[in-house]
Amino acid sequence: MKARDREIERSRDRVVRWSGILAFAVCSLRFAVASTSPADLFGRANAAYEAGDYQQAVTLYDSANAGATSAELFYNRGNAHFKLGEIGRAIADYNRAYVLRPHDKDIRHNLAFVRQYRPDKSTTIENPLLRMLTALLRLPDAGAARLLAGLFFLLALGSLALLLIRGQRLFGWIAVGLGVLFIYSFISSASWGAVTGAEHAVVVLPELTLRSGPGPEYKEIAVVHDGLEVTVREQRPGYVLIQIPGGDGGWAESSSVETIFPSR
Repeated sequence: MKARDREIERSRDRVVRWSGILAFAVCSLRFAVASTSPADLFGRANAAYEAGDYQQAVTLYDSANAGATSAELFYNRGNAHFKLGEIGRAIADYNRAYVLRPHDKDIRHNLAFVRQYRPDKSTTIENPLLRMLTALLRLPDAGAARLLAGLFFLLALGSLALLLIRGQRLFGWIAVGLGVLFIYSFISSASWGAVTGAEHAVVVLPELTLRSGPGPEYKEIAVVHDGLEVTVREQRPGYVLIQIPGGDGGWAESSSVETIFPSR
């Protein structure tokens, strides 16, 4: 009986020991996951930025962005890119932050400010009336504009259905009002499409040679620089055909431009 009791005691010790090891492993895993959460990575990135380690800040912001996105993350990462002299990548991030929070004065200011550092200056004078119209259309952000367009469309259809069923003019006027709101939201969403479209990209190399075809053997057409915002017109393996402001353009390596809102 004593030998059996000793064997039972040893079995209990093993169970307790392995339970402790398992509990420690679980706690360690939880701590590791918590220490690499998007919020923790964002905080560490901010600390690296404040310490002047901008490259490490960008790396940590990239890791945080893999788990969550926000206007603050894009804005702060844009600041870090600007400190590194990466004008194009800063413009891309400020654009992303602007779409998520279009009325943030700091985001709008930094986007306008960093655009002044582009070697390729725009010669187009912005129409003030067009600027005011764009601001009016972009009162709701991109996501809200799409949501409101769908909502007002369904409500307008419902009001028309009630007009046909009950024959009361009130529902007709409600349908007209909702139709006007739908048209506004639809145009607002289309206005944001010029910013959020997958064709909107920015040059991220200090100097980029555009060619007449997708390869280094083709004729050189033009030279553009970091930060120029372009439109992607066609894609080939390893190359993109881009159009620069003014209508000209050419072929360049895909890695030389960054799509601001890549299609998913």
